[in-house]
Amino acid sequence: MRVADGAVRITLIGLEVNVALVGIKFLVGLLTGSMALVADGVHSLSDLVTDLVVLGGLRLARRPADSSHAFGHGKFETLATAVVALALCAAGGWIAGEAVHALMRGQITVPGPIVAAVASLSVVAKEWLFRATRRVARKLRSSSLEANAWHHRSDALSSLAVLAGGLAAATGFPQGDRVGALAVAAFIAWAAGRILVQTLHELTEGALPPAERDRVARAIASVEGVRTWHKLRTRSSGRGAMVDVHIQVDPELSVADSHAIATRVEEAVREALGGGASVVVHVEPLEVPEDR
Repeated sequence: MRVADGAVRITLIGLEVNVALVGIKFLVGLLTGSMALVADGVHSLSDLVTDLVVLGGLRLARRPADSSHAFGHGKFETLATAVVALALCAAGGWIAGEAVHALMRGQITVPGPIVAAVASLSVVAKEWLFRATRRVARKLRSSSLEANAWHHRSDALSSLAVLAGGLAAATGFPQGDRVGALAVAAFIAWAAGRILVQTLHELTEGALPPAERDRVARAIASVEGVRTWHKLRTRSSGRGAMVDVHIQVDPELSVADSHAIATRVEEAVREALGGGASVVVHVEPLEVPEDR
């Protein structure tokens, strides 16, 4: 199975789970009069929409390079990541707004057994999806999957707020659910902000993280025949990376031998970055002192 298929498969699983949760939350919420559960269903609906966005981004990003996108379509996944992060911001703001309005109205929510069971099911299912999606995201270095994983967790936390708030109300703290919802909204905003910062860094041609740049530098220096190197430039493009560097070799080498060294540098850098890199190596003769 191709690695990209793993990303599509976990997203499709999340899509199916979200469809089921949206239906259950709306149905039980309307039948029991639990507006908190209906609101949680709206959050799950936003998660379903982001699943569709991620699927679209993954599909576009997998298209090969062509005349209009000579460096590939990896940035489509970056755009999908930005959309998911903005959806997270909207979800956090909506949860906070609902909590504040409920506190101002003095609204109290005490879930019955069925509502509590649905909320508990949502917490378990969405936390599992968060862990499974993040595991695939880190394996594939997929920013859109990483963002979608956090959206799964935000849904789990909003369901947890429904459950914990109801229990708090039942034990004499009627504002517990809304206070918990505010805490969840703050956590969601923090996660969304972190993802947006990373996405903007990539969209503005930001360099690879220091750890990855160090791996690239070590890979270049390890190639036999490279006397020295300079002008290393890196940037991300979806799951891939763009690297170009100038290397200096013995000026007495033939063109064929110099080209072979450059090829080995390209291979070493790709291996250091997991194979998903576009590498350009410019070969220069090593400058020697005039007295030589």
